[in-house]
Amino acid sequence: MQKSTTTLKQGFTIVELLIVIVVIAILAAISIVAYNGIQARGKNSSAQSSATTVVKKAEIYKVEVGNYPLGMSNLTGAPSTATYNLTGIVYGGSLTNSSATNAVTTYVCGSGSPASAADITVNNIVGGLVYYRDYQNSTNLTAPYGIFSGTGIACYASI
Repeated sequence: MQKSTTTLKQGFTIVELLIVIVVIAILAAISIVAYNGIQARGKNSSAQSSATTVVKKAEIYKVEVGNYPLGMSNLTGAPSTATYNLTGIVYGGSLTNSSATNAVTTYVCGSGSPASAADITVNNIVGGLVYYRDYQNSTNLTAPYGIFSGTGIACYASI
């Protein structure tokens, strides 16, 4: 009677391990790209919501006070009981360097060809622009209120 001498080798070959590692790397790359897209859409929604809030508060200010706000301080410094009181919005500065997704930059627009923001008063303010960041396309978008373009109308960064 002959004794069988078969040895069992257990484990994976290097090729099998490399294939598994490559598959895991591909799945990780796909999920990272998908996550970044979802994150950018979330930032866009937050930024657009902030700009819409500023526009709505500016319109409410116009109805209650009689003119558009000359600057964000008219809204952020309003009494907490005022319906146009604005909180939770970061404004001013560069939108491209801002880490806040609720950051906006505002411009006031005046009639009579004003030479600077200082020349825009409650007598000639006609509207404004609110800039916010589009994180998916790396650009800035605008949410206007009132009249912001036309003959003799100029817009300047507000304070």
